[in-house]
Amino acid sequence: MTHISVATKPFDRERIKHLQNSWKFFTLLSLFFAAGVSAESVQFAGAQAAGYAHVQQVSATLEMPANAARPVPAVVVLHGSGGIDGRGEFHAKALRKAGFATLEVFMFEPGNRFKEGHISTLTHAYGALAYLAGRSDIIPTKIGALGFSWGGNLSLLAASDSVHRSFFPSGLPKFAAHAPFYAVWWQHSRRITDPSVQAFGAYNALTGVPVMLFAGGKDDYGPPDSAQTFLNELSPQAKTWVSLQFYPSATHGWDSPPGRNRTIQDTSANEGKGGSVRFWPDSTIAEDSRAKMVTFFSEAFAKP
Repeated sequence: MTHISVATKPFDRERIKHLQNSWKFFTLLSLFFAAGVSAESVQFAGAQAAGYAHVQQVSATLEMPANAARPVPAVVVLHGSGGIDGRGEFHAKALRKAGFATLEVFMFEPGNRFKEGHISTLTHAYGALAYLAGRSDIIPTKIGALGFSWGGNLSLLAASDSVHRSFFPSGLPKFAAHAPFYAVWWQHSRRITDPSVQAFGAYNALTGVPVMLFAGGKDDYGPPDSAQTFLNELSPQAKTWVSLQFYPSATHGWDSPPGRNRTIQDTSANEGKGGSVRFWPDSTIAEDSRAKMVTFFSEAFAKP
């Protein structure tokens, strides 16, 4: 598969130009330089499937683990509806320490999320999968999907066998594991219970790889048991692949940068009734969820 790798500087000039209109730019830049990380800006084609949105080109930041024999496993990192904001790098740093490459995908700037919803960015997520699977320094059968909120929705939906085969009819490549953080669980439940929604029936069968849901009991997008409800609604066969890591006191975005307690307004809050959504960082929960996420991918990649 053809791909374009641009530069090998600590932080590529084109990437800087791409992000400099975002208020998050300086936070990201300081994170990269403080960590001494050499990031590679890459571009690749968005994946295509009939009936799904498509973009011609996707931008992302690829980082390889230090001192690891190639090829290595990799994890695609999918940001939330506010754009790239440091959460992805917080988790990606631990993944690289564990010996995995990370590819943080850029989908949109803050405030410019797609009105059609997360399903419209499957082209980005699956494009990232195809790109990594085509690299000689990545193990194509050991690529994971990690996402936060909007990206968590993507990570979860990509575990659907029917959705996956829409993009890859042969079944390959496919993600080896999925770790959705605080997805909007009630939206996924509707794909099980409501025939009128797009991608209804998506969870009738999964791709047959581990899925770990990370959920908080004070997430304002739905009731405290939204993730458990979704899990309960899955078929017996699908349930065998899914586990739940639940934090009763966690709000949405518990792994946001420390000291940035905030509240946003979102029409998807309160099961679609709209309202306020708390983003209250909790360093203890953030560290615990990061550690469990790394263990989850490590165990999934260790399987034949």
